[in-house]
Amino acid sequence: MIKSKELLLMRYISFCILTFQVFIEVGNKSIVSLVFLLLFIINNHLRMFYLEKERSAILSIIIELVFIPLAQLNFGGTIIFYLIGVSIDLFPLKNKIVKYGLGLIILFFGIYPKFSGPIEDGIINFVLLGIFFILLSYISRLFSTKVEAQQLYDKLRVSDEKLIEANKELEGYVESIEELTLLKERNRISREIHDSVGHTLSTAMIQLSAMEAIAEKENSSMKDMIGNLRAFINESFQDVKRAVRELKPDEYDNYQGILRLQELCKNFERMSGVKVKVIISKGDWNLSTKQINHLYRMIQEILSNSLKHGKATMVKVIMNFTEDEFVISFSDNGVGTDKIVESGLGLRSIRERVTEIEGIVHMKSSKDNGFFVKVIVPREAEV
Repeated sequence: MIKSKELLLMRYISFCILTFQVFIEVGNKSIVSLVFLLLFIINNHLRMFYLEKERSAILSIIIELVFIPLAQLNFGGTIIFYLIGVSIDLFPLKNKIVKYGLGLIILFFGIYPKFSGPIEDGIINFVLLGIFFILLSYISRLFSTKVEAQQLYDKLRVSDEKLIEANKELEGYVESIEELTLLKERNRISREIHDSVGHTLSTAMIQLSAMEAIAEKENSSMKDMIGNLRAFINESFQDVKRAVRELKPDEYDNYQGILRLQELCKNFERMSGVKVKVIISKGDWNLSTKQINHLYRMIQEILSNSLKHGKATMVKVIMNFTEDEFVISFSDNGVGTDKIVESGLGLRSIRERVTEIEGIVHMKSSKDNGFFVKVIVPREAEV
């Protein structure tokens, strides 16, 4: 119901006038009239504040319209003041047939001589009710527009909050990817230094040792010079080893398994042409070798199913560490299915592998809405 302050004031004024007419002008002081007016006001309030379903509001209006003519004939009062409240509550109804039908009944009550009095009063009531209905129709449209605008605003606000939250999550994922990329690059550089410079210096030291041995045998004056050069290169070699140890990140070991899974997704994308978007959030603990191996095989099977059975062109993979769990989810844009059958080797092997690492798997799909798989792997207790 419309809860405009102006319409509420108009409703309450009509109650006051009606009460004055019944008890002061007519002088009706019976208990029945008092009970009726109380029930009349209570019924109006129920429609305004409690009867949210349209069917209940219509029932309340019909009950009121049944008793209004009886009350007017027995207790007195002007019929139009009986009809103001029910008229206000009539216009928000969405059922046009009921709304217009009850509106005609209200107009009939307003102009019927038995209720309105002389024909002149009936004409005045008709004009007043007509103007009142036009105003109510306009107010109802304004109110509906306001409600729709408020609903749209609420949706936009919720969407904005979701966008802010998604943006924060995306920033976290970007930071994780940047950190993983940095760790991977530092590890690559340290390995390159070790394999190139380290091996070169090591080879040079071996050759200098051989030259020093030959010089000593031939009692050559080059012996001391070769020995000093070998010592210098050895010292440089130790500096290189220290630099490599410092450059190689300690955290890299925690991500080796995840990077292996990421590399699997990239290789599948290159080989199949299916776009695989991988999002990783960093964690402070490492998956075990057993967990990585099982996850590796599961990812192979899931990606293969997305292409082979789902005819997907895009798969989104999210890897997320929590304090006690590693959660990996897959969602594709394939054809989907309304019935997931795990009788085949593929889905059954996925569930078996998850069970072996004491995890949980959840699969969901519907026709034309792709396939979704979520795997939760618990953190292994440290021995």
